[in-house]
Amino acid sequence: MSTMRCYDLSHPIESAMPVFPGDPEVRLEPSSAVAPWRVTRLILGSHSGTHVDAPAHYFGHGRSITDYPVERFFVSAVVIPFPELNEDEPIPAAPLLRVQERLRPGHAVLLATGWDRYWGTERYFRHPFLSEEAVDVLVALGVGLVGIDALNVDSTVRGTEHAHARLLGADVLIVENLRGLTQLSPSQNYLLVCLPLAVRGADGAPVRAVACQWDREAS
Repeated sequence: MSTMRCYDLSHPIESAMPVFPGDPEVRLEPSSAVAPWRVTRLILGSHSGTHVDAPAHYFGHGRSITDYPVERFFVSAVVIPFPELNEDEPIPAAPLLRVQERLRPGHAVLLATGWDRYWGTERYFRHPFLSEEAVDVLVALGVGLVGIDALNVDSTVRGTEHAHARLLGADVLIVENLRGLTQLSPSQNYLLVCLPLAVRGADGAPVRAVACQWDREAS
């Protein structure tokens, strides 16, 4: 028999959580309700916490979250570790080329930098980012989604835009602020589920990202 093992890759949404500089702060507030009922008012941006970027995030007439069929958010994923990167260091292209035989058009690539360990600190904003060469390789490989366990696929320190422009321009979805990627095996393929809130016409939305694999056991 076999069982499915799933890994939660999402940061819980909570008040005062880290956000991209200039984005709306996240606040969870109690709303008026008749006892014993509870209702919480959520104040957040479309790119709060673990979230997906749609092309409309960068391109004025790009596709929005609700322009995609739900199947687009269920995808086979490969994890690539980058354990030795420093602050604001570009992610190189060579490790991406080494897994190209395991990728098919539309698959996801998850960049495991381990930077989620700095979540809630100032260092989280000085994360590694995709080099222009790495972006070109990802687009050439035909991937459908790129995820990273950091704030941004571009450099927040330098204010770069090349990764968003090139990926979203090629209809490659981006998932940022993942966590726990380093617990996943680079030798395995996973089913990545990252369903965004169905906010009509949105440029992005928070997701509950989960990686799943089948464990085979003797019956």
